[in-house]
Amino acid sequence: MARPSALNDGFTMLEMMLTLSIISILLLISVASMPTGDDRSIDQEIDTIGYLFQSAQTDAMSAARQRIISMDPIRQKIQMRTHEGKIIRTYPLETCTLKQGGLERIIFKPDGDTDKFGTISLDCLGTHVSYVFQIQRGRFRIER
Repeated sequence: MARPSALNDGFTMLEMMLTLSIISILLLISVASMPTGDDRSIDQEIDTIGYLFQSAQTDAMSAARQRIISMDPIRQKIQMRTHEGKIIRTYPLETCTLKQGGLERIIFKPDGDTDKFGTISLDCLGTHVSYVFQIQRGRFRIER
């Protein structure tokens, strides 16, 4: 029996070009559907701010002392303080900016409740984001 020649064992040039073009198209589609860096940084900042609020509430409950969150729209930062005014944590905003007219401070009481109902509004690269606070149990929700 005759063996096939070695010339027939590989891809032809046309098959190779077709395979590469299909792979290239699939790569282009997958890269186009990936989220942009801006979307990821907005999501990270929104999550970080939420974690800051949650940590203030948890800290107030564990220390049995008030924790005050103050918003500074001029310097674009959020600070957590003790009831004596000592700064515990400062978060400088990077992607989002605080809007005027929202809550300027929130007090988390030792039982976990907040002192007021209201909203903190942010502009995150053109996306409006609000943290809406409730008094009971210090709950808040994020609206986009």
